[in-house]
Amino acid sequence: MRKQRDFEWTFLGREDLDMEKVSEISAALDKREFDVFINAAAYTAVDAAEAEPEKARKINALALQPIAEVCHKKNSLLIHISTDYVFGEKPAIPLREDQPTDPQGVYARTKCEGEEIVQATCAKHIIIRTSWLYGPDGVNFVKTMLKLSESKTALNVVFDQTGNPTLVDHLAEAIVQIVAAYVANPANFPYGKYHYSNEGVGTWYDFAHAVFALSQKNMHLTPVHSEGFGAKAKRPAYSVLDKQKIKDTFGLSIPHWRDALAECINAMRENND
Repeated sequence: MRKQRDFEWTFLGREDLDMEKVSEISAALDKREFDVFINAAAYTAVDAAEAEPEKARKINALALQPIAEVCHKKNSLLIHISTDYVFGEKPAIPLREDQPTDPQGVYARTKCEGEEIVQATCAKHIIIRTSWLYGPDGVNFVKTMLKLSESKTALNVVFDQTGNPTLVDHLAEAIVQIVAAYVANPANFPYGKYHYSNEGVGTWYDFAHAVFALSQKNMHLTPVHSEGFGAKAKRPAYSVLDKQKIKDTFGLSIPHWRDALAECINAMRENND
């Protein structure tokens, strides 16, 4: 349990709330008192989801039903983290919250179903779609690239997928600001769907190039097409999120992804010193 900005935060791990045990979720949450519930749990192994559709659906969709029901019963705000993948293939124009979804693959479909459950069950909800998450901890693209640099001097990286890299720290800060707005004025709070990612646009090739440049590591990168990797799940070719709504509504100032990446790499370097 931590205190920040006069809020009391309780963090639940899998031992506290197992999203695969859907039938036990209501009882686990009923005994807790909270004004805001933030669901950041998800089955995010996009390719593995194709082989484990039932597990992915439990975590990304079915578990949202009891969570949303408890939040509705407690009159609590439910903040649910979703993904750019719900859109599927779209024209190369930044994606707004009101554009139709067209999820491709198990991961995308289950995340879209989760959104629908939240909207239908809990009126007091915020759905935040984000993309290309990374940070100094956990398993993510940046850490994978740096790990590969320990044993390789050349890599192939796809250049035909375009999106917004997003530092998890900045997403967390945005969520805190949204919670503060809710606590300050719950009667006139603007519920609904929002997009958040760092500003700027890039491909995975651009992202990898910036990782090695900022970390001062020598790596020869070759841009390649996605088909060459034989991924089981199809990735969107263009999934740049339009953030104007969340910026206007909550007064957010969003850093560029290259600045965010530099911040992350500096933090990782300090942690290793």
